[in-house]
Amino acid sequence: MKVDSLEEAIEIANNSDYGLSASIFTKDVSNAFTFIEEMEAGLVRVNAESAGVELQAPFGGMKQSSSHSREQGEAAKNFLPQ
Repeated sequence: MKVDSLEEAIEIANNSDYGLSASIFTKDVSNAFTFIEEMEAGLVRVNAESAGVELQAPFGGMKQSSSHSREQGEAAKNFLPQ
């Protein structure tokens, strides 16, 4: 979804009952860091889709997308890439 400003992007994204993941596509590093800080989502990505993350990464949502825990928490600590 294209928006006219960073503020609009954050407002639209945070105005959801869910918070599993979010992403922003931008050339502005400052906007990227602001988006990361302001988002109410369990996973925030920059210049990448919000799906297809590393399976070993601790993961969990916010709001109604959450069990209020992180999947793969302990397993992620023991993961060794090959």
